[in-house]
Amino acid sequence: MGALALDRIRNVGFVAHIDAGKTTVTERILYYTGRIHRLGDVDEGTATTDWMVQEKERGITITSAATFCRWRDAFINIIDTPGHVDFTAEVERALRVLDGLVVIFSAVEGVEPQSETVWRQADRYGVPKIAFINKMDRMGASSERVIHQIEERFHVRPLPLQLPIGLEADFVGVVDLVHRRRFIWDVDETGEKYRQERATGPEVEEAYEALVNALAEVDEAVLEEYMDRGEVSPETLKQAIRRVTLQGLMVPVLLGSALKNRGIQPLLDAIVDYLPSPLDVEVPLGVDPHTGDIVERKPDPKEPFSGLVFKVQRDKHAGRLLYTRIYSGTLRVGQKVLNTVTGTQGKVLRIYRMHAIKRETLREAAAGDIVALVGLKDAKTGDTLCDPQAPVLFEGMQFPEPVVSMVIEPRSSKDLDRLKQAISDMLYEDPTFRFKEDPETGELIISGMGELHLEILVDRIQREFGVPVRLGRPQVDYRETITETVEKEAVVEREVGGTVHRGRVRVRVSPVEDRGQVILSVPEDLPPEFREVALATLRERVAYGPLLGYPLFNLKIEVLDLDTEGGTPLGTRLALIQALREALSAAHPILLEPVMYLEVQVPADYVGNVVADLGHRGGELLGIEVVTPGVQKVKGKAPLKNLFGYAVQLRSLTQGRGNVWMKLDTFAPLPEKEFKEMLSLR
Repeated sequence: MGALALDRIRNVGFVAHIDAGKTTVTERILYYTGRIHRLGDVDEGTATTDWMVQEKERGITITSAATFCRWRDAFINIIDTPGHVDFTAEVERALRVLDGLVVIFSAVEGVEPQSETVWRQADRYGVPKIAFINKMDRMGASSERVIHQIEERFHVRPLPLQLPIGLEADFVGVVDLVHRRRFIWDVDETGEKYRQERATGPEVEEAYEALVNALAEVDEAVLEEYMDRGEVSPETLKQAIRRVTLQGLMVPVLLGSALKNRGIQPLLDAIVDYLPSPLDVEVPLGVDPHTGDIVERKPDPKEPFSGLVFKVQRDKHAGRLLYTRIYSGTLRVGQKVLNTVTGTQGKVLRIYRMHAIKRETLREAAAGDIVALVGLKDAKTGDTLCDPQAPVLFEGMQFPEPVVSMVIEPRSSKDLDRLKQAISDMLYEDPTFRFKEDPETGELIISGMGELHLEILVDRIQREFGVPVRLGRPQVDYRETITETVEKEAVVEREVGGTVHRGRVRVRVSPVEDRGQVILSVPEDLPPEFREVALATLRERVAYGPLLGYPLFNLKIEVLDLDTEGGTPLGTRLALIQALREALSAAHPILLEPVMYLEVQVPADYVGNVVADLGHRGGELLGIEVVTPGVQKVKGKAPLKNLFGYAVQLRSLTQGRGNVWMKLDTFAPLPEKEFKEMLSLR
């Protein structure tokens, strides 16, 4: 696209709670920008970005899909992300490489829990946002209520740019406050054409004054123009809105109904006018892997090439596609690149611009682009790719650990190798998928973020890879921690291969309160070979606790003393393993179980059923919130082990009218009775 066009690129993600209409919004955008010529439908399984068989069947987005379009003079890269909590990692890795975000809310349900999760993920990365309140045509729709919720839940200042024309079934368009124009979609069913007319009246003037006053508080140009002329030009207002959006001071709010094809063109204008280009975001900082110095990579095609792999996808025709955000430089087909995480070099064989599952072949790509690469076999999510002559290592990505496991086996023993190969391929794609083989029983155990996550993975194994499987019941992934501080010393002298290896190590283990944290401390002044051995041994051992072999959690391990003069690296490793085993066993280890936070939205008549059932599951009621007249939200916590199959059982409790959303809240000590029962089965 060239250096001059960088300011016209928009790398944008669409995020929302499940069923807020995110994929429908994306579909309309692709239609109005000419990328597709027929409107698809989520419920009919014809939406462009829901290309997986499982997505078409279930009517939900499972994997993030990349596409692109042009609007006015801008080039927009779009990533449509899943709304289900089991696939939050898809949102996480998209946010890592995006410059701006459109957060979509339902005008009826308002700010839902997954919306809160992705909003806070975006805050962590400092991604500017636009809010789009969808489903304004639905019964119970209220943009004012949703705007109030946005302000209350996220502690941000919403900036309404539009007023609705009509509500619920009478919603036909919006008043654009920047231009003081009415946009009315009553010309044709597709929504391609709409009427414009001047907007007047007390309500319009009041909303216009509120918009101008909000901007005048932080923008002198708006204040001066308003004081001089009594109004502000649309161009001055747009410049001010862009500034406050990029600085995170305010969040523009727009309205529409994607299903009824209303309000999408103004949303496209807002994406171009208010969300950042690659030139507007902070220059990415990395580390020189050789010197450890901080280096920056400017978004310039003439800089050395650098990029970040944020997604790996298996394609039966193209092979492994590496979705990559190019931060600097220009990448050409046939060019050699360095993977600074693995230290290996490879040649880029093909470059694609993706349109969901379809591919457009490119000869080169430059700074600001989001493309898929083929040819670098060992690359995985979070890896940095760069010019071998100008190495840089960007910060990788962190993903939550799985909480649900199940045993999987092929229906025929002859398919065992094919099953392992399928799992291996999927591990590359999904950073929240885990696999292990039980050393005692030989069982194959897969782990994921929830029941739906594992269900989709198993379905893919059977359909895409053609391996019929049998499954065990879902199991909880526990954690282990310690409750006391203990120091232990171990001295080892052992002959291995005719050589005597010695080691003497003293360690301290202590509990910490930070959730999910394991702190490893090794003296900085150790010789490199001893330091590497010590760190590698500690990382290996924290994956297996002393009780039942679950990962360790919430503790600190310090190597206090290590004999480097009389010891050998292997002897040190053996001594460290022994000292750790004794220290952890003496530190009163306990088991922790995952506890889920859940919200159940249900007609008021069924609230009693849901609350009673929550109590039977050992749960705790946190509160009941009125969503709309007749619909309430039950909030609570319960152990994960008591929630398997809950979504199905909820349907019978509420005659199919209840919906549940849940996420991991914390790991809590397992009740002593259950703890003893588990140990007795060891």
